[in-house]
Amino acid sequence: MKWFNSARFVEPAPTVHGAVPDADSSRPAVVFDEVGKVFGAANVALSGVTLEVARGEVFGIIGRSGAGKSTLLRLVNGLEKPTGGTVRVHGVDVGALDARGLVALRRRIGMVFQHFNLLSAKTVYENIALPLKIAGVSKAAREARVNALLELVGLADRRDAWPERLSGGQKQRVGIARALVHEPDILLCDEATSALDPETTRSILALLRDINRRLGVTIVLITHEMEVIRDVCDTVAVIERGAVVETGPVWRVFGDPRHEATRALLHQPGDALPEQFAARLRLPGELPADHARALFDVRFTGARGDEPDLAALAQAFGAGGGEVRFVHGWIERIQGRPQGRLLVTATLAAGSEAAALAQAARAHACRVEVLGYVV
Repeated sequence: MKWFNSARFVEPAPTVHGAVPDADSSRPAVVFDEVGKVFGAANVALSGVTLEVARGEVFGIIGRSGAGKSTLLRLVNGLEKPTGGTVRVHGVDVGALDARGLVALRRRIGMVFQHFNLLSAKTVYENIALPLKIAGVSKAAREARVNALLELVGLADRRDAWPERLSGGQKQRVGIARALVHEPDILLCDEATSALDPETTRSILALLRDINRRLGVTIVLITHEMEVIRDVCDTVAVIERGAVVETGPVWRVFGDPRHEATRALLHQPGDALPEQFAARLRLPGELPADHARALFDVRFTGARGDEPDLAALAQAFGAGGGEVRFVHGWIERIQGRPQGRLLVTATLAAGSEAAALAQAARAHACRVEVLGYVV
């Protein structure tokens, strides 16, 4: 990293039986290979987890409470050991490290906590400097490093403040600065924004993304908030009952969720059929198609990459000779790709078929389905 002018405090690389960290930057930062974790006799927290976290990316892990997210995160820095499979950080098997190797590894892995974990009897400066003091870094080097970090997180003017005088967002910025004192390769974030209000959450996410881009730090974060994943992550893994049920680029998982657990987490207000249509909807075959308005479900998953062309859609649905209306829906952008859902009605003239209109509309959307007829 290039943001400190002072000499770096260099830790010896963790070694186990001659193993050294992988220097090949093209290989993953973290690899989970068929990882399992069982607590006690039968409490299965993780089962068969296989994942790769690329170097320099922001990797999000999401799931409901109790799904196994925190356990998975704690395996990266050796706070937990797997009962099956292996976890490798830069090529080193974390489970095989001895106590000395774990200490060295953890200085290369920063940790940001949900509730900040600041020492109330120490100032902002002292909280950030403490890990360096424990590691034996000189006072001059500590001063230079902490001041640079305070600038990085936007707290240079709060250097001598006590934690009780800080807002939640400021406390988390101190926590992030403290996590970066050893210039880590990886930053782990455990529900880092769940205790913050929406505006503060956005500012912390912007800071994490800035750190990722400027410093090249790999970030692995766990959360139950889909907005966090959408706003800051490159890749996401969905965990359900200790197993990874879906993973991929954020735009793909959000735009085309394939597992029921993912769809439940991603539920959008616009996904529900409006009550005025649900009460009047008849399935195909329940009544003559030429006496009702067909209702179409139009999806944009991001796979096409182009902008939704509503004029072209209207023309395709209007080929049946009837009136076309866009009645409900939403469109947003994730990683630059437009995604969303639209509900469209089209009055069918004599001789026209809803299936034919849907087929024509598929040239302008990722998926088009006939939901039925509105009477």
